[in-house]
Amino acid sequence: MAEKPEAQPTRPPEELHWGISYLREDIQDLRQDMRQETGELRNDTRQEIGKVNERIDNLNRSLNHRIDESSNSLNQRIDDLNRSLSQRIDSRFALLVTIMIAMTGVIIAAIKI
Repeated sequence: MAEKPEAQPTRPPEELHWGISYLREDIQDLRQDMRQETGELRNDTRQEIGKVNERIDNLNRSLNHRIDESSNSLNQRIDDLNRSLSQRIDSRFALLVTIMIAMTGVIIAAIKI
C-alpha cells in the first residue's frame, strides 16, 4: 500500500496573526526611519543650498560693485573727452570766424584800392 505523504502541520490562525502584526510594526519602523533620514537629508541639502546661494549673492555684490566702479571711471573719462572735444571745436570755430572776418576785410580793402 502506498504511504500517504506526511501532512505538514498548519499553524493556527492566531500565530499567523501575531507574525503579521510583528511584520507590520517592523515595516512601520523602517518607514519611520526612512522618513527621518530623508528629512535630515533634505535639511542638509537645504543648508548646503543656502550656503551656495549666500556665496553667489556675495559674488554678485562684489561684481556689481566692480561694475559700478568701472562704469563711473569710464563715464568720467567720457565726460573729460567730451569737454576736451567741445573746447577744441569751440577754439577752431573761433579761429575760422576770425579768419573769415580777416579775409572779408582783405577783400574789401582790395576792392577799395
